[in-house]
Amino acid sequence: MSSLLKRSSKGQAKSQMLEESPLTGRDRGKPSRNLHAGSRVAILSGVLFLSGIGALIFETLWLRLSGLAFGNSVWAAALILSSFMAGLALGNAIAASSSVRRWRPLHLYAVLEVLVALFGCTIVFGLPLMGELMRPVWQMLWNYQPTLIGLRFVLSFLVLLIPTTAMGLTLPVLVEDPILRRVNFGRAIGFLYGSNTLGAVAGAVLGEGYLIGAFGVHGTGVAAGLTVCIAAAIALLVARVDGDTAVFIPQRMFPLRLNISYRPPWRLLFVAFGTGCVLLSLEVIWFRFLRLYVASSPTAFAIMLAVVLAGIGLGGIAAGAINRRSAWLHQLLPALLLLAAIAVLLSYLFFPGEAVRTPAGAFSLASWWQIALLCVALMFPASFLSGILFPTIVALVQARAENRMNSTGITTLFNTTGAAAGPLIASFVLLPAIGYQWSLLICAAGYALLGILVSEGSSWSIRRPIGVATIAFCGTAMLLLAILPYHRAESHFEHASRPYVTDEHGEVRAHVVKRIEGTSDTLQLLRRDLFGEPYYYRLLTNAFTMSATNPRSQRYMRLFAYLPLAFRPESEDVLLICYGCGVTADAFLHGLHVKRMDVVDISKEVFALADFYSTINYSNPLRDPRVHAIVQDGRFFLQASPRQYDIISGEPPPPKVAGSVNLYTEEFFSLMNGRLKEGGIATFWLPINQLKVEEAKAILRAFHNAFANASIWASADLEWIMMGIKGPGRGIKEEEIARLWSEATTSADLTRIGMEVPQQLGALFLMDGDEIDRITRDVAPLTDNYPKRLSDAPWDEKANFEFAATYMEPASVTERFLRSPLINRIWPEALSKSMKSLFAVRETRFLSETVGSNKLAELDLFLRGTRLRMPILEALGSDELRLAIAQRVARETESPPLEIVPDLIAGALARRDLDEAIRLLECQKDRGAFGVRETLLLTYLYCLNGDVAKAETLVADNAGSIKKDGFVDWLWAKLQADFGFQPPR
Repeated sequence: MSSLLKRSSKGQAKSQMLEESPLTGRDRGKPSRNLHAGSRVAILSGVLFLSGIGALIFETLWLRLSGLAFGNSVWAAALILSSFMAGLALGNAIAASSSVRRWRPLHLYAVLEVLVALFGCTIVFGLPLMGELMRPVWQMLWNYQPTLIGLRFVLSFLVLLIPTTAMGLTLPVLVEDPILRRVNFGRAIGFLYGSNTLGAVAGAVLGEGYLIGAFGVHGTGVAAGLTVCIAAAIALLVARVDGDTAVFIPQRMFPLRLNISYRPPWRLLFVAFGTGCVLLSLEVIWFRFLRLYVASSPTAFAIMLAVVLAGIGLGGIAAGAINRRSAWLHQLLPALLLLAAIAVLLSYLFFPGEAVRTPAGAFSLASWWQIALLCVALMFPASFLSGILFPTIVALVQARAENRMNSTGITTLFNTTGAAAGPLIASFVLLPAIGYQWSLLICAAGYALLGILVSEGSSWSIRRPIGVATIAFCGTAMLLLAILPYHRAESHFEHASRPYVTDEHGEVRAHVVKRIEGTSDTLQLLRRDLFGEPYYYRLLTNAFTMSATNPRSQRYMRLFAYLPLAFRPESEDVLLICYGCGVTADAFLHGLHVKRMDVVDISKEVFALADFYSTINYSNPLRDPRVHAIVQDGRFFLQASPRQYDIISGEPPPPKVAGSVNLYTEEFFSLMNGRLKEGGIATFWLPINQLKVEEAKAILRAFHNAFANASIWASADLEWIMMGIKGPGRGIKEEEIARLWSEATTSADLTRIGMEVPQQLGALFLMDGDEIDRITRDVAPLTDNYPKRLSDAPWDEKANFEFAATYMEPASVTERFLRSPLINRIWPEALSKSMKSLFAVRETRFLSETVGSNKLAELDLFLRGTRLRMPILEALGSDELRLAIAQRVARETESPPLEIVPDLIAGALARRDLDEAIRLLECQKDRGAFGVRETLLLTYLYCLNGDVAKAETLVADNAGSIKKDGFVDWLWAKLQADFGFQPPR
């Protein structure tokens, strides 16, 4: 045996003797001392529990606010997380190389906690101001991106340095408490570490679930500071109760002294590094996987984090209960690592995704228990074992290094360093390269390899029960890796896409054309075909539909461009925040004077999909030389870019998607205003159908606070468009707006989305700033400090409908339109005539889409009361895209397929070609594809075309199939009154 192993064995034996017989001769026969030591562990565990609450709250607040100050892009988030981890590691490194001198450990611990509280609160209040102060610097360095990135890292590191370093020192300093020396170290570190982590669980739940909503971000920071200060006060009180009357702050004496008198056990430290790296990698991979089942809401993320931390914390408590002797721990460690590998594989293999269904894209607190169940099933077993592993490794290191503070510090240093590397490896290497399933398997294999690495010959002895268990665990892990069904990933992807691939009858209507597992999200691009040709695409991000090119979506997305282009036709510089499927970008490029368009999106994968879209009214905008695609957080781009724009438009993810709320706050809208030229226009998405009414009003209040000239516009849906003008705005001449319809490309594009005449742009109006003031008089705006004014609570569809319907009513909206100071200033008076009839068309379509309507009554209104095409197509279930595909198919066949005939009929009626529509219906009748719906439509068209006799004959021939109901009674009465039709008796 080598001398090193001999020294190691002697050190273990010595440590074991000290741990098993911790009492001095003077203490023997005094069991009260043991009881006192046990009470000290319990009290200090409570102290660390409070510390964990405050630390986790601070951590989440710092990361949130740092993202607002330094950016939320994938790289910026990585830099901020690295800065946080670097501070913790520095504290660990100090603990690993120092000893406490002339200070009582509890005194030093209290000072460290006060530093965390003081600087933690300072950061919470100061980071927003720092973002404002650094804006000129960001703008100056914008064209020097490497320098800008480096500066952001240095600043974030310096900002977080003191409190994170103090955090990294707290646990190592606390274990130096003299009375804790009477307790087995493995037992003490397990209870202390576990309690601290369970406190973090409480912090995650309290912060996200209550504090931020009740007190705002600043108030939550103060609450975290108070919690940490209470922990410090209890530590001081405990020291005083012990009769410690030493001077609290010794003069001219720094509390720590450099002291490295031990030889680090490198193999154990490498295992500490590896376990930290694997667990944090797994956390990233687990969260990515769960988002295929769970909506990406702040509450869902808080539950995910709480489950992981609860597993670690309870594992730490379990380690404290079982860690008795270092020799036993050395045999146990390989088995624990192999068991962790098995837990990772089995949790994934038996994940109950189909048993517990959470609706894709749903934001409902009613399903929090389902989210928790899925999280527990996937993450808790491995997290629990990881919680046992850390105290076990610390205890083994202490058996070699002897000094408790040094051993805790150096083990935590390596574990923290691994934890810092894990998310970076998972996000930037594993997930983009091999996907979540193989990444999961590699992490499981990592645990197994660490178990083999740390094992010794005796670990595999069949003469010992632990040896038999180790062999069995190793064989089980290898068997699971060999037999795991590697096609299982497809079923999980399919779960996320199923609501959008199949219809209500379970029939497949779309298919996946491209899937990307990127650095931050899983993206799936679905294509819906119609008559064998591409009809529209849908972009899924994780389990949520983020964008689509279907006709309904195209309408409001293109209006984000055409509204500001109409009111500022001279626009040359355009900024689009969030690319989606590229619909808005495509529309902006139709602007007659647009010379440059910057498109900013946080996801490079979204840009990578741009070439996969193929429809009749779309070409890849990114190939246009005027377009500059920028992978960046939209908010930081507004802060850092020095360019000014004529138009800024934003279609970010829905407000309730995690991380999106700060793109709907007053501060964000003020940034938009600041980047506009004088007279510039901003348009922004407001999805009323995904918000509670009060939440929508809070966003409206925030937008109006940033834009004095604010107004709201919408088509016949709940996808509202907020429009803000910097300055008073200028009057637009009739010929300037009409030019959009005189140019071939813009005219065709506008007609396809139902904007057939210039007056229809005006008929999108809902309200101006005066009305926003009226309805939000008692509503607080959504701000960065109060993000929980936008909750995860489900919205009330009935209340949303009633709120929106109020602003669709033709008489009242016409009155608001005509008396609006903004409209009178910017809208051509010549185009204000006949607005009420167009508002009535919008209301009819809105009611039809939301509550249903009499389709023939709609058709009659549109055919006889307007010259518009789109309302007729929509009333008959068609649209311009469907019609174009149907017409192309019809031209290529001698007899049009029956499936395209309804669209051809709708197209004929949209042209007011009654004869062609009647001919198509008669052909359909001759081919046997003729039901009651077609019979009633043909009856109506015969009467409308002046052939009442044919209508009566048709009804008489089909009287047996026509069942009388309210609709039929209405139709007979209508035809009799208008055309003299005699209904059957």
